Amino acid sequence: MMRLRWLVLLLTLGMLSVIQAAQPSLEAYQARLPGLRAQIPELTFSSDWCADNNLTNPGALVVMPYQPQASFTEELISRAGGLAAAWIIDDNRKTAQHDVVLLSVRSWEAERNDAIQKILEYKHRGWIVTVFASAAGKPEGLPIDFFIDNGAPAPGREYGPTNLLANVTLGWMWCCEYAAAMSRQGKFPAILYSVAMPGAEDYNKALQKPEGRTTILPCDRKIPEGKLAEQYLQRVEKLVADCRSERIQGQLAQAADGVAARMKKGEAVGLSGVGHVILYEIKLDLQAPWKPFDAAGKAKTAFSQNLAPGQLLVWIGYAGMNSAYEDFAGGIANAFADLISCYAFDPIWAKDAPAGLGHIDQCWELPDAEVPIPIFPNKMAPVSGINQGLILRMLDDEVARRLVERQQ
Repeated sequence: MMRLRWLVLLLTLGMLSVIQAAQPSLEAYQARLPGLRAQIPELTFSSDWCADNNLTNPGALVVMPYQPQASFTEELISRAGGLAAAWIIDDNRKTAQHDVVLLSVRSWEAERNDAIQKILEYKHRGWIVTVFASAAGKPEGLPIDFFIDNGAPAPGREYGPTNLLANVTLGWMWCCEYAAAMSRQGKFPAILYSVAMPGAEDYNKALQKPEGRTTILPCDRKIPEGKLAEQYLQRVEKLVADCRSERIQGQLAQAADGVAARMKKGEAVGLSGVGHVILYEIKLDLQAPWKPFDAAGKAKTAFSQNLAPGQLLVWIGYAGMNSAYEDFAGGIANAFADLISCYAFDPIWAKDAPAGLGHIDQCWELPDAEVPIPIFPNKMAPVSGINQGLILRMLDDEVARRLVERQQ
């Protein structure tokens, strides 16, 4: 009996160690969350001001540059649960007089000069500028209207991946508070619907036309300041807890074992995916020697062009292997690639998923929006992009650690 109790205790301790263990990337992101909550007052101040501006000037949009903040901008534009009014700064908007700008800085060390140049340009146009970046290393005297601190301890490039995820989190909190600010004036900005949902294509198409992006709807519910941002952050905290769970940690460990074994043999391991954050993050600040490549828009050719038969691919998808537009599973099968997949399960989109050597679950569900709102589509602000980004960094951490251990 005593031996049995010791065995149970050892198994319990082993299980707890798996649950409590986490990758440096996840730990670093989780450590930022209290600081992001502390930014809610400044964030609501910015969003309230910008909402009032865009109600006063009906043609105004929420704009952001594409480069060098592509991951941030991709996540917030044309996005399930996102503002229809969110769009990129392009030549067609240069004459706009009343747009509001969201500027994300991955790190001051990497993007200081570019950020300063952009801020000066946008203020010259008369735009309202909100910057998401670290207070650490922030240049003095920037002529910005609002500054939201992502909590990085220093301005270095090494904080870039976590800064990006923190900026995206703050960006969604800002969008929530922008919508809530309009609700207090009896209005609500149009919100996009996931393309994976029935009827979404026609619904979104009307809102994504130039005249549709500025759609403002009546709203009879006044949402208090900070409420939606807090709800979003609570959902993010649940996501972090899910990523720390025994289930996800076990899936990560199995995937990392397979990837590291291939890399140790000198084999190339492909890395690709579909999703707004993941498109660029697979090519930035990686530790392990991955072979990242684009497949979005190239499902029929990308896999066979980048992978030899039998080579391993890590595919970070959406709700299942495929998107509403492309058959990625077919392209992978035609390349005869070995597969480790990562996506959120859905009974329709994940149906008949191809067999693989491993799988990592994403922890969200369609319609890919989390915060309740009083207009259709009834929720806004997804966590799927953050989930994809965390899985990428966590897996990279695990693979890099295994490669170092095997060299010792």
